[in-house]
Order: sequence, then C-alpha cells, then structure tokens
Amino acid sequence: MKKLSDLGERKAIQLISKILSKGDAAVGIGDDCAAIEFDNEYLLISTDMISQKTHIPDEMTPFQIGWFIVAINLSDIAAKGGKPLGLVLSFGLPKETSETFLKELTKGADSCATAFDTYIVGGDMKEACEITICGTAFGVVKKDEFMPRKGVQPGDIIAVTGTLGKAGAGYFNLKNKTLNNNIAKTLLEPVPKLKEGRLLAQQKCVTSCMDISDGLSSSLYQLQELNDVGFEINRSNIPLASELLQLKKKEKGLDVYNIALHSGGDYELLLTIPPDRFEKVKDVMEKNDASLIAIGKITRNKDVVINDGGKKKLLKNKGYEHFTHHIF
Repeated sequence: MKKLSDLGERKAIQLISKILSKGDAAVGIGDDCAAIEFDNEYLLISTDMISQKTHIPDEMTPFQIGWFIVAINLSDIAAKGGKPLGLVLSFGLPKETSETFLKELTKGADSCATAFDTYIVGGDMKEACEITICGTAFGVVKKDEFMPRKGVQPGDIIAVTGTLGKAGAGYFNLKNKTLNNNIAKTLLEPVPKLKEGRLLAQQKCVTSCMDISDGLSSSLYQLQELNDVGFEINRSNIPLASELLQLKKKEKGLDVYNIALHSGGDYELLLTIPPDRFEKVKDVMEKNDASLIAIGKITRNKDVVINDGGKKKLLKNKGYEHFTHHIF
C-alpha cells in the first residue's frame, strides 16, 4: 500500500480531488484559490496551514509566526489578482503556551492583515500537541480580471515579479550563520504581492499566474502539467535577490542559481503574457514601482528546459513538496 511519502503532496491532492463531489465552483481544486461566481465577480477562497515541524524554525518569533500565516494566505489571493476581504485563523496550541506568546502571535497576524488593508474577522482555537495554525483568506476579483493557472499559449512570455532566492538565502543563513540574522527576515516575514497582482489583473491579458511558494522549478512543472506545453528559461535572465549576492561574496563556490531556481518561500508571482502585450504591461508595473522580468518563453515541446549561454538542458524539478520533503 502506498504511503503519503510515496505520493507527495500534489499527487495526494489529485487523489482527493478525484474522490470529492464536484460542486458549482467556477475554479476548484488545483489553482491557488477556489472561485465562486457572484454576478460579475468571483469570490476567492484559499486556505493554508503551517505546523511547528515543517514551517517554524527555532529562530522564528511568535510575531513572525502570526505574520507568516496571514502573508501566505494573502499571497494566494494576490496570484488571482484579487482584493482581500478578510481572513479567519484557527490556532492549535499546546496547553503550555504562554499568554505572551499568544499575544505576540495575534499581533503579528493583525499587523500583516492591516498592512494590506484587510482584517482577521474570526477563527477558532484548540489544544494541540504542537503549534499548528490554519488560515483561510477571502477576496474578490472581477471575472474578466481573474488570472487562472490554466490558459498558457505557445509563444507566451514567462515572467516573474521581484527577485528570486531571497527566502533561500535566509534559509541558508539560518543553517550556516554566514551573515547577519536580518537576512532571514525575507524568509520569516514574506510579503504577499497584492499590489502586483491587482496591477497585472487590470491589464486583462495574463494567460496564467501562480505564486512561487515552492520554488521556481516546481512552479514551472505545475504549470507545465496543467497546460500541456513546454517552458524554456534563460538562466541569465533570472533576477537574483541581493541577499543571494551577499551570500555569494561570503560563501565561495555557492551556486546561487541553484537556490534561486529551487528554493521556496519567495512568494513572488510567476505568470505568462502574450508577447505583443508584455512591454506595455511591464511599463505599467514600473510606473507603479513594481517590477516584471521576462525569464523565458512557452514552447510546444512539453519539456521544461533551461538555456545557459546557448546550451539547453532539462531543468530538474527540485522544489519543496510536503511528505517527500525535498528542499533544494
């Protein structure tokens, strides 16, 4: 009998999806958010959970834990171009948890929510063996602005917001203490790209979009499987985070591209756009202090390839996946 360690998170979700009855949701399991029709809008619903063993390093403060659970849920709303309406949180905490911990946890969650013009409107709390926190975010987006995962076309440009590898650099630093601990903030306090998501959605030309929570390579493979197309990434176009470049100066021989390609936790947006619309969209983003970097193109060959100075090879699918526990 197969175990979850054999399946991995994504195959397990596919198994669940086959069993569940199909409702009337316009978009269901398999995207960043479920989408339910309301007149000319979609109600967006997404949920995400963290636990002490898999998400909460010893260096993470209670405030950061609260910030983190809200940020990762809002990131799913951002990936669909939505505006958040609110969140509910469920706290599973050991009975030995201090009152101070609970206060700081709540302050962190509230700070992240209010920073992005939304609020925590309810939730639940139960006793648990270890810290386990679940968030559910609600949002809205106009139907003609919704950015699904499925819709990629051959010839589309592949692009990302921001830079990649900052969370991976933070993770590396937590393990190796190479730089000042402040570098870990990008890992422990991610920033959901809600502004970028709304700007992109308003252009009404994004053919697919998802957040990069599990790493760029993993995200590309998820889009490839769903859209049955190929991806060709230019290694030299990958925007490296300044934190990675700092690490490279201290750690000689460190493969920064390996981290940028395969480490998770950046929560940038990965998207595809028709080539005749890309420059206009990029211009809109830059005028609003947001970046959009083209890193490759969609092909028909159904492989995920990386081009390194004219030499093309298959890009390995390495990112993080629960149960199989690959990091990079």
